Amino acid sequence: MSAKQLLLAIFTSLIFLLPITSAHHSRSEFSKEVSEIEGELMRVHWKNPHAGLDIKITNLDSTEETWRVETYGSPNLFGRMGVKREHFVVGERITIAGNISERRPRYILGSNALFENGKEAVLTATIKPRWSQDHVGGAAHSDVDLSQLVDAASEDKGIFRVWSIAGRAVGTKRHFPYTEEARAEMSVWDPVTAPVARCEAPGMPTPMYQPLSFIISDHGDTVNLVTEYFGTDRTIHVGASPAAAAMQVASPLGYSVGRWEGNTLVVETSRINYPYVNQAGARQSENVKVTEYFVLSEDQTELAYRIEINDPTTFTEQAYSERLYVALSAEFIELDCTIF
Repeated sequence: MSAKQLLLAIFTSLIFLLPITSAHHSRSEFSKEVSEIEGELMRVHWKNPHAGLDIKITNLDSTEETWRVETYGSPNLFGRMGVKREHFVVGERITIAGNISERRPRYILGSNALFENGKEAVLTATIKPRWSQDHVGGAAHSDVDLSQLVDAASEDKGIFRVWSIAGRAVGTKRHFPYTEEARAEMSVWDPVTAPVARCEAPGMPTPMYQPLSFIISDHGDTVNLVTEYFGTDRTIHVGASPAAAAMQVASPLGYSVGRWEGNTLVVETSRINYPYVNQAGARQSENVKVTEYFVLSEDQTELAYRIEINDPTTFTEQAYSERLYVALSAEFIELDCTIF
């Protein structure tokens, strides 16, 4: 470790006094400046929504300290970018570049990892390698290889399967026109004390615009949807009268009514009493209405997803998010909120 890194570590330890808690929150706690740490890889937490690493650093005065690395991406995304669990060898030297927490000591959001053998792993789909052209991950590898698609037409499962994101940028749009009040709430939000930082699963609509997989299964009068994000388990009442929602007790996930329009499953959700529309502290009212569209392609390999959120308390006009999902033979990994 360089003298500069030692000073940085000491400085960080002195000023950041908050205890380590769960990492599943907004990234506003991290410095914008990119820093590097180097040490021995002690432990690997290969879990969604973000893999984690424990790295032991030996300072110039021979004292040791352990840093926690929260990776920028998830194993779900890593698998399609060529970043594998076996790249991270416990006991070997590793260098991490990333953004240091401004609230927690010895905690860094890692975007790049340089291994002892000279190979680099880029831990997000939005940037380029930092040290080596011999690399996996990153912007060049973020989108799905179509050769990995299953023969969905022959399987003929329709919408009922595991759906994986096609990539960070493929088919992705987002329009969240926050009100001034919502922006003010987010400006003073403390991500470390947020409900998700205490491993409390968020309510709708937050689980449905995360870059993670979900499973849809058919149960006759209901459709079950489980996301990798906190293992959120939703029940969609197909064919139920929209008026039925008015008689339901409000809950964090609300009451969802679905209908089929050809190859499209349309889901309307109301009776949501979860207080936040996102992980950054923007509040939503109990009058929020959410409409989702799951559009299956003709060959059954793609699912175009759109979620629309209507709540004048939070948005100046209708908000929406879109993402493309594909049929892969990918592992479904639920979030394990005990990893951090």
